[in-house]
Amino acid sequence: MEAPSGGAEIDDLKRVQKALAPVATSAREQRWDAERPWRTETHCWWEQDRLVVDLHDLGAGLARQAVVAVVDLAPKLSTGAVTFVTGRGRHSVGKAVLGKMVAEVLAGACQDHPGWRAAPGGLGRQVLITDPTRAPAGATGELGWGFWVGVAIFFGLAIWACLGRLQ
Repeated sequence: MEAPSGGAEIDDLKRVQKALAPVATSAREQRWDAERPWRTETHCWWEQDRLVVDLHDLGAGLARQAVVAVVDLAPKLSTGAVTFVTGRGRHSVGKAVLGKMVAEVLAGACQDHPGWRAAPGGLGRQVLITDPTRAPAGATGELGWGFWVGVAIFFGLAIWACLGRLQ
């Protein structure tokens, strides 16, 4: 499924940015803000078919606030999935902090909301799926129609090649 068209896409992004405004304000107090500022305009966007919230440049406490704010807002969004970028933890002391924390928050949200699920979204990313019918196929792991057309063409060519050898 594609991203919500036009107005819904913009509305969702604006809702998320508004919900995260207090996090952005608090982020200005982080000691690394001058080098790596966290702002909703730069850390929230649409990427192809899904809404993305990048938690890079947030400390663990503010990142948790951001995830909780988006989880609270999620039922009101037109999209059925939100991707959180946690990164690989290069700025963490020891193990990556954000990935573990986001997984815990999303697991709790999924327990509180039957039908929701959390899934890996690639390296350093986690996806909250709130409505699989509205979520993009890439978020849910479903194979799109293009894949199945390709499979049908492959098998058609394989059968044609086999029949050609039999004659």
